[in-house]
Amino acid sequence: MWDSLDLALASITFLSLREKNLLKNNLDSLDALAVTSIEDISSIVGHPIKSASWNVKECVRLAKAAQKIMDSFGITACVHRDSTFPAMLREMYDPPYMLFFRGNPECLDKLSVSVVGTRHICAEAAESTRDFCRDAALDGRLVVSGLAYGVDAWAHKGALLAGGKGMSQVTAAVLPCGIDSVVPYGNRKIAEAIIKNGGVLLSEYLPGVGAEPWRFVQRNRLIASLSPATVVMQAPPGSGALITASFALDYNRELYFHESCFCNDAVELSKRQSERLMAQKTKSAQNKLSHSADSYVAEGAAVIKNYEDFVLALENGQGTQIKQPQMELFDQEKN
Repeated sequence: MWDSLDLALASITFLSLREKNLLKNNLDSLDALAVTSIEDISSIVGHPIKSASWNVKECVRLAKAAQKIMDSFGITACVHRDSTFPAMLREMYDPPYMLFFRGNPECLDKLSVSVVGTRHICAEAAESTRDFCRDAALDGRLVVSGLAYGVDAWAHKGALLAGGKGMSQVTAAVLPCGIDSVVPYGNRKIAEAIIKNGGVLLSEYLPGVGAEPWRFVQRNRLIASLSPATVVMQAPPGSGALITASFALDYNRELYFHESCFCNDAVELSKRQSERLMAQKTKSAQNKLSHSADSYVAEGAAVIKNYEDFVLALENGQGTQIKQPQMELFDQEKN
């Protein structure tokens, strides 16, 4: 079970899960946190914490505001210590302290596949994403994605097609903000359909917290960790989907690239994006250029053509075990 102190601890961005647990064990209420200084925090966690961002009044305010929003929206939650915390996320080295849900979090117990890609999806990749996710859902898998425009939206919509054939709990969306709002707003009807079908919207951020660029990157690590395998449908250089791919490898998940990544329209989009990055002549741009769908495949990532091919690849152990340098290679950008 969780309480208002947990809400406050979940809002603190400069402490690790271990440090938040230490505070939880040493403080008995939100009122106790309200009189806790940064020096007190340093003493409890056992090392100096230098954070000019510690604003205890704001922390308490956020917790109280989140509680009101949760009551209004019927939002549920769990903390890392709860038995209901998703098992796949327990395997992370940096799991969230708390998760918030709208819909049915029990669907996260199903066998799942994470499906990601660019917002600027081409027609072939859109069709492939829809078909792959429909077939995955019909086979009983939960499709996990991020509710963004492009590949994410097609992934959710494809899974929801299985709902018309009697399947429920077919997809889950991980949001980069509090789940009292939907980002992007244009996909709110997809969010509603996910909940109606028995799926779930989830986030590690308190209700009331807005989307910021760095939260999209953090969100991607949850998408990668929630499934034993991640499939990239289309991802030009610099795409946040490649950040998710890197997270998948970091968490020892399988990584696959769909052949739609390499269709003519996708190749043309990647070419234009590469030209834009080359024109920037920055270290960040060069790092993005060196990490593309092609480079992952060259280093050992498997390419699949449809869901049936994906299942066969899993059964035959054809997933990749390549290791890529990680987050410092990417700006904090949306996928």
